[in-house]
Amino acid sequence: MADNLVLDWLDEFEALTESEIHTYSSEQENNHEVMIALYNVLSEPQKYKSDHLIDGICQQLLNFYRSGEAHLKRFTIQFIPTLVFLHLSDKSYSAVQTLLVSLYNLEVIDTKGQPRTLSFRIPSIAQSSIFHDSSILEPAFIAENSLRRWEECNTKLVSWGPLPQVECLNAQNRQRVVTALIFLYNQQIANVIVQGIEQTCKGISRLVTQGFNTNSDSNRSSVSDNSIQNMLRPRISVSSPLLIELLHIVYHSAERCAVGAIQALHDIIHRAKYESYAEVLLAANAIKNLLQHSTSVNSVVPRPSHTHSISKSMITNASFRTKKLPDDIPIQDPNQPLSGEAALDSITEEQEDTEKTKSRSSVSALKHLPKIPGIGKKHKTKNNPQGDHMMDMSGSSDAANESLTNDSNHTTVHVSAV
Repeated sequence: MADNLVLDWLDEFEALTESEIHTYSSEQENNHEVMIALYNVLSEPQKYKSDHLIDGICQQLLNFYRSGEAHLKRFTIQFIPTLVFLHLSDKSYSAVQTLLVSLYNLEVIDTKGQPRTLSFRIPSIAQSSIFHDSSILEPAFIAENSLRRWEECNTKLVSWGPLPQVECLNAQNRQRVVTALIFLYNQQIANVIVQGIEQTCKGISRLVTQGFNTNSDSNRSSVSDNSIQNMLRPRISVSSPLLIELLHIVYHSAERCAVGAIQALHDIIHRAKYESYAEVLLAANAIKNLLQHSTSVNSVVPRPSHTHSISKSMITNASFRTKKLPDDIPIQDPNQPLSGEAALDSITEEQEDTEKTKSRSSVSALKHLPKIPGIGKKHKTKNNPQGDHMMDMSGSSDAANESLTNDSNHTTVHVSAV
């Protein structure tokens, strides 16, 4: 049971000493079982018969917040929306009201007791938001005035606070106090577990639909088991700034795929239409359109501004020249041991290049020799058995040969000019 687990959790903290609080705070950050049990008890306290259970939980959370440990402080902040919903729906829990007032007064002042002011920047239209996508805007000409205007937009600070302290919650300050607490919760929403986000979305749906007939909505999920009892309860007044802060929770929940986030978004839209809150409708429809036509999946990969040229010194397969072995090299038997005479000399690329260079230089030297007629290699003369005398004196290939033909005797004599 959730109540038994919560009671054990309360007794464990009371038995700790001051030296053990730091180690205990680190363990509580990952104690999801206790977190889920606290969400169940605070969401539906009427199911648990213990009268002092809510009082003990509120006292424990306040001690966590005032302990000075960052982990225990975040542990308390994650239950702020659930406590707010419990107070707005049932104001008979005085311990919840005291806890909310204490958390509010501790957050609106700094360590020196002065009113706290939070400052943050609002991005310009050049940066994407839930209302537009900057990647589809036409690129404008960047001039000096445009750059100055863009820098001024990004350096404009928006302040939150200072807020006055309160002694108790009443009809005049209740909406302002709970809106400020939800704003502080949104600063730490990334540290909240998914189960806590889902419980918060269900609480948002119950908050904005209480007192309305929700049976006609066929697309509505079963976030509330007793819709008839929910319709008979009085409607809870919500302001426009409070719904804007709740939209922050819904948007973050939808991005984390939490159950009930889309239903909570539709419930806020219906309540904003009923209350005629233009700002809430604008933000809610922007979130709805962004979730339906999200461009995060079809993101464009930026192209590089310059191309990389291939270096000529890069080593590739073409750098290794294939060499054809001569045909007269015998194939060696791998099983036969090599002897000194049978060992073959290795053929290297330098030797082959040297031999080619020598042969080319010798041929080119012969070509540049002076051409002298009549100088050549002499061959032996052969005796003609028929009486025809022929002399062949072969010279160089460039020597001039003259042919004299005797038409009467039809005898051809080759004479080389001397």
